[in-house]
Amino acid sequence: MTHSPVVPQSLVYRIHAAGDWNCGWRDTLDLLRRRLNASLVVLGSHNFSNGQGELVCESPESPALRAAYARYASRNPWFLSSQDYADGRVMSGEELISNRELIRMDFYRDVVRPFGLFRRLCAVAARRNDMVAYVATHRAEHQSAFRERHKSLLKSLLPHLSLALEQRWRFAEADQIAKALMRIIDQNGRATVLATRDGRIVFRNKAASESGDRLFGLRLNGDVLNAATPAEQKALYEAVEQVAGLESSDAQTAARVVTLSSPHAGQPPQVVVRPAGRVFLSDAALFRDLVTVTASSPWVDHDPCACPFARQFELTPAQSKVSALVFAGNTLPVIARTLRVSENTVRSHLKQIFQKTNTYGQMELVHRHARICINKL
Repeated sequence: MTHSPVVPQSLVYRIHAAGDWNCGWRDTLDLLRRRLNASLVVLGSHNFSNGQGELVCESPESPALRAAYARYASRNPWFLSSQDYADGRVMSGEELISNRELIRMDFYRDVVRPFGLFRRLCAVAARRNDMVAYVATHRAEHQSAFRERHKSLLKSLLPHLSLALEQRWRFAEADQIAKALMRIIDQNGRATVLATRDGRIVFRNKAASESGDRLFGLRLNGDVLNAATPAEQKALYEAVEQVAGLESSDAQTAARVVTLSSPHAGQPPQVVVRPAGRVFLSDAALFRDLVTVTASSPWVDHDPCACPFARQFELTPAQSKVSALVFAGNTLPVIARTLRVSENTVRSHLKQIFQKTNTYGQMELVHRHARICINKL
């Protein structure tokens, strides 16, 4: 009667605890190497469509082996047939190519013999189309071949290896996507912070970091988002509370604009609060609703020809230009010089704009303009 091998719990634990490629996996492979009395254990990948392959991690560590393995990837005789690498299969090197044939190859002279890879036992941990991830144990030519019990032990560990790799891939994918998205946010010239519902800042883009603790009416007190005055603080947190947890698919309806005071701005700046979904924060071990808070400079250029505010209130071309210049924080004399008209003409246009938009001053006009042209902020 054949008995299933006893799976060492210490090795199973180490497999699932392997966090990163360089450290956690190397310790795991080292434990497996000692368990199988092998001279080398590797975690590798091979792509049959392009012939590329690499050793992701090995025990003991050998940069020279990694380089040689990558150099021979397309001519590696152990990867002549993709059909041999079925998901979950464990096979010896001789099942793929006989030792008699192997020793006639340059691969044997340059890789197998120098690094002691002659005896091989390989387990396919995962397969995705033409890409396979595998764990291979090796012994040198003078050592005995692996036995059936070694093969059975490796096969019993495969489900754990496969699960650990799947989890690692998911984490790596999520991490790389998050970094890519953060780079996109960093390219935004407007200062943007990612904050929780209670105002804790979890990320600042480059523009926000370079602005220090004060930017356009916001006060970044360490990792907490604040406004300059209690009234503005209340308005800011009310906006955060209104959008946190909402779907972000419709930015126009989901976002909120808050007007803040700034002693250095001719017109009050605005911050736009938008929903940003939920995230699990590891330090708190809780899910938190997130928002993005973007501070918009009052001096931003605004194209009157593409202005939703002007279209909504049916402003004339001249009125659209005046409204856009007011929105950009310009004073009446500056607007008059820019448009090459008198200040009285600017005042006349403003009066008509106030009537059409049902506003009663430049500050209210700017705030309403911001609510409608929210995607411009």
